[in-house]
Amino acid sequence: MRRVDYSYLRKLALLCLCLSLMGCKASADLLKGFGQDSSIVENETEYECLPSPPSPSPPAQHAGAEGAPPLPLPVVPLRRTEKKNPPRPPVLISRIVPSEQRQWPEEYGNVDNLLRWLAENMDLHFSSTRFGENEIPVDNSEIPALYRTGMESISWSEDQRRRLRDYVKQGGTLVLEARCGRWDFFASALEELRTMFPENPPYRLNFDHPLYHSYYDLDPEDIQYRDHAREAGARNSMPSAIGIDVGCRTGVFLFRWDVSSGWDGLDEERAPHCLGYTVETSRVLGANLMAYITAEHQTAPSLGQSMRFVDASSVRSRTDKFTVAQVRYPGLWKTHEAAIPRLLDAFHRRTDIPVSFDSREVDIESGRLFEYPLIYMTGHHDFVISESGRANLRRYLRRGGILFAESCCGREGFDQGFRNLIRQTFPEAELSRLPQGHPIFRFPAQIEEISPRPALARRLRTQDQIEARLYGLYIDGRLAVIYSPYDLSTGWEGGQSPYCAGVAPEDAMNLGVNIFFHSLLQ
Repeated sequence: MRRVDYSYLRKLALLCLCLSLMGCKASADLLKGFGQDSSIVENETEYECLPSPPSPSPPAQHAGAEGAPPLPLPVVPLRRTEKKNPPRPPVLISRIVPSEQRQWPEEYGNVDNLLRWLAENMDLHFSSTRFGENEIPVDNSEIPALYRTGMESISWSEDQRRRLRDYVKQGGTLVLEARCGRWDFFASALEELRTMFPENPPYRLNFDHPLYHSYYDLDPEDIQYRDHAREAGARNSMPSAIGIDVGCRTGVFLFRWDVSSGWDGLDEERAPHCLGYTVETSRVLGANLMAYITAEHQTAPSLGQSMRFVDASSVRSRTDKFTVAQVRYPGLWKTHEAAIPRLLDAFHRRTDIPVSFDSREVDIESGRLFEYPLIYMTGHHDFVISESGRANLRRYLRRGGILFAESCCGREGFDQGFRNLIRQTFPEAELSRLPQGHPIFRFPAQIEEISPRPALARRLRTQDQIEARLYGLYIDGRLAVIYSPYDLSTGWEGGQSPYCAGVAPEDAMNLGVNIFFHSLLQ
């Protein structure tokens, strides 16, 4: 009689739970190439991943006067030629340490070795600290990121989940990593994230994400995995990090394959059974991750998040006001929550046309779509709309409605998804670029050239102004679809996202106002 492997059944149960939570197709795409069905993953606990525990370190010398008795007076000052202990670098990241976990893997799998490598190779100096799971901070002002690694499954309490969620929602970054690429940790971490952020679906970071370009500009061939990981299902050149976005910022990173062994400098010979990235790939991904975290954390909070707008007049009915509804569709459809209200405010001030600031959202398959003269659509990622959703959108546009869309942060995923949506909805028509002389660029603002944000300027390899770029689709001689492949909403909201491939705030506002005004004239 064959002995039942209960650990493997637990893994299957976790996988089934993930599938039920995320939907079969979405889960299949998310978990593709993660080796959950491989014999190596099935028997992963039989492989020794980590080297022997480190030898105890000799007692450290005192740094400054820390822990030392008071010096007798008078104190002899140091001569100018004598070196002083430098001040501690600012804390960038804190490890979350579970009390029940063995300590030596935690010491090996920490970020101190990565920070040391950054200091030696990039002259970037940061330090780390640690917290117990019951000491998780909510305030991220002094600690930009939290890091949790491990090999066994995790399960957080409701209070721990709440603190982690608040930390991320308020601007902090959570980094989770499956040490040695252990499936139990990864599957349970994914389940925890789905519980903590039910409205923010996890997704595979596309290669246009700043994780692959924020400091080192990586090509697909720069993503290399260890031999054991490739035997388990990882594929070179295939990105595999998972993210959860909060607004336009990726607030959670989950690494299915081990990165910290590379940070520790453990090569194939020292860690032959590690399911992870090579040392070189681990280090450049770590450098890019830290660059992304510091840049996003140093960015000033969006002005739009602190502003609230109220309809100027309670006398006019809703039908007397210009109203915009945002389209809900499968995927991350909401990014900048204050962007449209701020744009409506600018539109009202420049044209004196009454507007409604009420937040209105409508499903793409809903009959309520026809209640609004203009609907707005944005996002980061590729997406697929059902046939019934496309049919509803087709009827809406043919009956006089207008669809205005923009690719938030200029992300290629949304650009691809939106162009496919229009192509499938109107196979007989074509989304084409509007000429520079089009009336949409003429009133209320005269728009000729616009200023790209730094990320867009780098993409276009220019330091100069560029021509405004909008695309449109005509139905019966009427401009029914207006689309910007460059980000506009970050500018409307007053955000300073360093990785946003969009246009400067003033130009974004001018384009948005002109688009609203042109839509009303049709």
